[in-house]
Amino acid sequence: NELHADMHSNSSIVNVSSSAIIVPSRLKQLVPSVGTFYTRLPLRRAFEAYNAKYGITKRRHICISFNEIRHILNLAQIIAMIHPYQMEEEIVVRSTGLPPRPSPAPWSNGGDGKNCEKAQINGDGTRTEQQSESDPRALEAWTATPRTWTLDDSSPETSPFPLRGMTSEVGPSDKPPILSSRDRSESFQIEQSLSLLPSRSSLPGPKLLCFDGDQTLYSDGANFESNPKLAKYLYLLLKHGVTIAVVTAAGYEYQSEKYELRLSGLLAYFKERGLEVDDLERFYIFGGECNYLLRLGKDYKLHAVREDGPGGWLVSTKYFPEAPGNWLQSEITAVLDKAESSFQACVEDQHMRARIIRKKRSVGLIPKTDEKIPREALDEAVLRIQTELDEAKVTLPFCAFNGGSDAWVDVGNKRVGVQVLQSYLGIPAEETLHIGDQFLNTGNDIAARSICPCVWITEPQETTYILKTILRLAGVPLMALIQSLDEGNEAKQSKGEGKDGKTKVDFEEVERRISGIKMDVYTGEMIPNK
Repeated sequence: NELHADMHSNSSIVNVSSSAIIVPSRLKQLVPSVGTFYTRLPLRRAFEAYNAKYGITKRRHICISFNEIRHILNLAQIIAMIHPYQMEEEIVVRSTGLPPRPSPAPWSNGGDGKNCEKAQINGDGTRTEQQSESDPRALEAWTATPRTWTLDDSSPETSPFPLRGMTSEVGPSDKPPILSSRDRSESFQIEQSLSLLPSRSSLPGPKLLCFDGDQTLYSDGANFESNPKLAKYLYLLLKHGVTIAVVTAAGYEYQSEKYELRLSGLLAYFKERGLEVDDLERFYIFGGECNYLLRLGKDYKLHAVREDGPGGWLVSTKYFPEAPGNWLQSEITAVLDKAESSFQACVEDQHMRARIIRKKRSVGLIPKTDEKIPREALDEAVLRIQTELDEAKVTLPFCAFNGGSDAWVDVGNKRVGVQVLQSYLGIPAEETLHIGDQFLNTGNDIAARSICPCVWITEPQETTYILKTILRLAGVPLMALIQSLDEGNEAKQSKGEGKDGKTKVDFEEVERRISGIKMDVYTGEMIPNK
């Protein structure tokens, strides 16, 4: 609970006195490899919420696990981006002894947040009240709903652990009660008590959400075909001003139809729901880590973003040294040559049943048909080429990673990809969140840690849960919001309407339509269906 009180914003130095003497922080001394923290992390608040939901301190024989720590850190990061002022208040209370301010009132002007209060802490320790972005009681609503909660779930829930700064008493008439019972109907009352945002309002929290592809939005080697919940949450985020970018190692150059196939179910959902042009144009895909930038258009298809000329993404981001616009072809060729040679040696040394493919900006070590490569062999190949490129003092950014069933060396990495997006879209690091599953030293998501906050997931189901958590902690009552969007949807189609006349996306039909189209996800080659 002292982490966010002691740490400087760059996470590695701390002011020990008013004389401005800078020394390494305690965290930096304990973990020298710790990176930059772009936001403060409310670890205690996140632990209390997680413990209230799952009762981990009530266990007698099983210690907290690595996955649970990962979940708590993920929750802390989400809280930090949605409720940053709450942590500033806690720090002032501890450091100055000033009494905590009352909890701000929920949105009351149609969801625009104008009546919420926010305390800005001045240099002399005084407060200047400002508007806040969201209702902090949304965290109580999150705690009151189990991880397995669904729209159709009718199972009862257990009572919550009261969170610091929360109250279970009924306040004035304009403030709904925070209920102590976690019965499903009462949980709905908590959600309904949070004001409903207008469909065009911006949400508090991250303005740019970046996603890995495989094992984050869809299963490894598969396509986004049948995940209606995840599609729904991505749709809601786009509707409320969030920019979404899929930053993936899949590199098919600017062959947009191949990316569209990988995202077929998601794009079909957007089309069925009639997503507006302004929202569609906030959806990007960055192929090859940071090499091929495409954007969704009004025809619900992906189109290459212009590289050169006024406003071109390559030209406009050349100001930072590692940007793709500054790479020399001779350097790219040298990296790929070395990667190909190293992979070939690994195949021979470890007797792998594998083959090597080379693309314009990457080299892959992939299994032969109906074969599998052991994880240990893939890790060895990745660590070997990482060492060789480091020893060769390669100046280009690169990424050597184990993809689970294959290994790749890409010119460029996700740090560069996210930084290009931040620069091109004008979104700062503290308002960017990257979600991925590869944060080990042989993964490709770990590079994004040095340029923005990150959330570590292990499967698409966790991604779905993370997005629901972001929406709920932002103060959005999901049940009412989804109903409102359904009622306002003008893209109804008779074939896709349910009994209530609302558009229904048939993911089984989407999967059936593309079942005759097969693609080698490694090479991008279209394979006729036999």
